Amino acid sequence: MTSSTTRRIIALAGINASLVAAVVIVALSRDADGQAGVASVGRATYSMAGGNIDGTDMGVLHIVDETHQEMASVMWNDKQRTLTPIGFRNLAADSAGAGRLRP
Repeated sequence: MTSSTTRRIIALAGINASLVAAVVIVALSRDADGQAGVASVGRATYSMAGGNIDGTDMGVLHIVDETHQEMASVMWNDKQRTLTPIGFRNLAADSAGAGRLRP
């Protein structure tokens, strides 16, 4: 082996060791900020119902999170092959306001 090849092998081994150390550090670090409340939340219960938008042939999917009392509606965009969000409602806030009289 030439000295140039030996230097390249040593450099690659050093880079690999650095990458392994980085992976180990990330794996052993604390949870992400978004995961902080996951343990206290528990499991959610979901229900879904399908339907159509009036005047179109597009389907709509309404997803209700029964645990947090929230609902999201999405529709399938066939041209882009993606789910397009339509709306979101906080059902707890809506039901709390339903008992009030409107002028």
